[in-house]
Amino acid sequence: MKYRITGSGPSLVLVHGVGKGGEAAFGHLVERFAETNSVILPDLSGSEAAQDDGSALTIEGQAREVAAVIDDAGVGPVDLVGFSLGGAVVAATAALYPEKVRRLVPVGGLVQADTYMKNLIGLTLSQKHDPVAFGRVLTATAFSPRYINSLDSLQEVDELGLHLSPSEGRIRQLELLVRTDIRDLLGRVEAKTLVVACNPDAAVPTQHSRELHAGIKDSSYVEFDSGHMVLVEKPDEFVQTVKDFIHKP
Repeated sequence: MKYRITGSGPSLVLVHGVGKGGEAAFGHLVERFAETNSVILPDLSGSEAAQDDGSALTIEGQAREVAAVIDDAGVGPVDLVGFSLGGAVVAATAALYPEKVRRLVPVGGLVQADTYMKNLIGLTLSQKHDPVAFGRVLTATAFSPRYINSLDSLQEVDELGLHLSPSEGRIRQLELLVRTDIRDLLGRVEAKTLVVACNPDAAVPTQHSRELHAGIKDSSYVEFDSGHMVLVEKPDEFVQTVKDFIHKP
């Protein structure tokens, strides 16, 4: 597995969701976190930056990869942030490997895909033959109307969509999103947790973050006025919120 480490201080692992990998999700934020932390950025199976055998992905398998990166880096326990599908992955990691996780931050995550999400992902996958249409479905749900309308043209929107192409790995990631179900694991999470939600979120609706919060004992909860891509829409506020939480005594 590929991962990179930058910065110094307490270890912070940033886990991507559906997409190209860690750099695509968090690369624009890494230096800000690296001011106070040793930041570990892995590329999990299914991402375009990773190499794997092409088999079906599982949440438990992705959690095992996160745990392997923590072990290989020789750090731990770590603070663990996961975005979107990565939110379910980091929650599962904390449940299955409690000794490796100090604090936990699922962002725009979920416990179980519902009918709305299955319908949306089915629509997305039905456009896998057309990269432009595939990207437009994803951008229309990943970003808020306010953010889309802040762009100068539809061409800029399509340029965002180019980063969400229907690669073989992304299709496997979306198929995993449909199968996600960590209900049996949530009660085993021991790490101090902050659940970060986005509202309005058309990709993984806000109720899913609320379910994560309800299922993790003594967790805290915060909602951002943002579409699903809070990492892009509210980067400054997001970084500060995470820093405040992981550095709180």
